[in-house]
Amino acid sequence: MTKRAPLDVNAFGARFGRLVRSYRDDLGLSVRDLAINVWNDEGRKASISRLENGHVANPAARTVQRLAHALDIPQHQIDDLRAPTPSLPSQLEGLSNARRDQLEALASRFEIDNVFDRSDAELRGLLDDKASEYRSYKRRLHELDGRLGEFDEIKAAAREAAAQLDFNGYDALLRQVDESYSEMVVFAKEARARNALLRGRANEAYEAFVSAAETWRNLDSARSVEGRLEYHRALFEHGLRFDGDGLERSADILRPALEIDDCAAPRRARVLQNLANALANISVRSEGAASAGLMDEATEKYENALFLVSADSDGDVWAMVQQNFGAALSLRAKRCDDASERRAYLGRAIEAFRAALRLRPRDSKPSEWAMTTQNVAVTLIEMANAMPGKDGLVPLERADQLLHDTLGVRSRDTAPFDWALTQENLAIVAKAMAERCATSECTHYLALAARHVAAALEVFKGEGDTFYQAKAATLASEIKQSALRSGPAGTAT
Repeated sequence: MTKRAPLDVNAFGARFGRLVRSYRDDLGLSVRDLAINVWNDEGRKASISRLENGHVANPAARTVQRLAHALDIPQHQIDDLRAPTPSLPSQLEGLSNARRDQLEALASRFEIDNVFDRSDAELRGLLDDKASEYRSYKRRLHELDGRLGEFDEIKAAAREAAAQLDFNGYDALLRQVDESYSEMVVFAKEARARNALLRGRANEAYEAFVSAAETWRNLDSARSVEGRLEYHRALFEHGLRFDGDGLERSADILRPALEIDDCAAPRRARVLQNLANALANISVRSEGAASAGLMDEATEKYENALFLVSADSDGDVWAMVQQNFGAALSLRAKRCDDASERRAYLGRAIEAFRAALRLRPRDSKPSEWAMTTQNVAVTLIEMANAMPGKDGLVPLERADQLLHDTLGVRSRDTAPFDWALTQENLAIVAKAMAERCATSECTHYLALAARHVAAALEVFKGEGDTFYQAKAATLASEIKQSALRSGPAGTAT
């Protein structure tokens, strides 16, 4: 594998790419969505990914202009990227060159757990995520400053109307003052929540987000639902990155939205799907009956969402729910002790994936196709696990082919995390084939498995993803133990 040149994280293009990713995340846009909005060409996804990952040091002025316009990025923020940055942000921007003591000091400021036990790569990955949160936090504070300015202008106009005895105008302006004040209260609560997340305090953030959502509900119930979806995303992503209570609170923040009667069907489907996503991820991190119960609740929410959308009118949403529904069913099968029940769940999972693939062709939607195809492969691995001996080789060979097919879409440069997941699954397949093949082939498959999992671990460590890193490390250890048992010549010992 060719070693990539180190990135200049302080180059304008790298800093602009991080700003683009931050704005895109806040708006809930996929890279594909942004490529279509900017160029009406989803094939430009790779260009955006390269920019966001810091691989374009000097993007063309026209590209900067188009992306800024599509994401509504103020010009002054782009200008700020070319100027020296304040002390704390400069520390966050220079993580690649930071010494160990600097990394530890900065991580401690963000209250990251187990600072001294983590590797440099882990700390850099976690701090890069904190930098993304910090930029979003600072941007929202700028928005609050703008709101304060508007508030002062409205108050001044109200005083002028009162002085002119314009009582109708005075009343209308007072209404604006009331609405503007309420919105400022919401923004202040949101800023408190995001400040809590910066310090890893998910429960404090949750309480502030709940208060903000209830304030919105008194103004506009639909805006309250949108707010809860936005707050869910912040808590959910924090939980995925840093563990803790973020995932549980991301589920809790959505439940009250299901009690709002006038929530439109597509929006309600989004709430159900996002709630199911949170429950499924909590289940993966849980054990025993509690894990199975959470996954059952997740699959129920996915099914409920499918009743609210259709393939004809809501194709993208419907396909995404089908894909996530299939993934949950496949994971639920792992919790089944009964073989027939397990096969039933796996069969339902494959049906859901096939339904999603009808609206996710490789040519027009390569990223979505790769995601769902990988899930089919994972389900085939589970099918093989339910089959004795060499009977499982057929689904394993099919899974191996599908996973290699996805690498035609997923590369380490453009989609490093997804690429690493595929490498990990290829390691699982190779390990399983080693357990079923002739002893003369065992060493070959175990060596292949070791290479795949090592590649996955390199990415997970670089991104500081502790959950996936620990999972891949366990797999690597199992492969090593299998290799030791098989003996140097591939003969059983």
